[in-house]
Amino acid sequence: KKEKKEKKEKKDRDVKVEGSDDDKSDSEGGDELSYGDEEVKVVVNDLTEFVKTKGKALSVENMFEEVRAQQVTKVFDNKVRMYIALSALFPDASFDAKGVKERVPYLKQFISNGSMSFADYIWSVEAYLDANPGALKAYPMTLKALYDEDLAEEKDILDWYKGDQESPGFEAAAKACAPFIKWLEEADESGSDSDEDSDESD
Repeated sequence: KKEKKEKKEKKDRDVKVEGSDDDKSDSEGGDELSYGDEEVKVVVNDLTEFVKTKGKALSVENMFEEVRAQQVTKVFDNKVRMYIALSALFPDASFDAKGVKERVPYLKQFISNGSMSFADYIWSVEAYLDANPGALKAYPMTLKALYDEDLAEEKDILDWYKGDQESPGFEAAAKACAPFIKWLEEADESGSDSDEDSDESD
């Protein structure tokens, strides 16, 4: 009876992991892959090849299914999943404003499906920048594109970069996007005074 009960509990756990994208359900085993692990690099390479092979036939659905299948079998949280997705969609440091605009539906799918907060998914973005420092130069415009596409709110961006975060690439990312942060702060200060005027001019 005890053995049967243990089997049932294991089955329930498995169903919970497969049916939910909540981080807690994916982390019960305690053996999750982390950013920087060799196995994560292997998954990134596999999925990069998948995106390349699919070419124009790539869709949000088949991309998500492929990444999700890897997540279930390899076990990693949604922050690492987002990092892997970014790495596969934007190989060789190609994450820039143009890329964001072209891949908006993909980004939205991974963010919304995992119920990711700004802090969670910007962690993934900065992990990507840490692994792909060549993308740092374009980061101010990349972050602006995320903002323009309603993937990042002004308040969240300012709060994040005014703090001292622990993501892998935070320091370099904060330094790189400083011009955009300054622009946001200035727009925030002047925007509150000129909202009515801009509404009339529109």
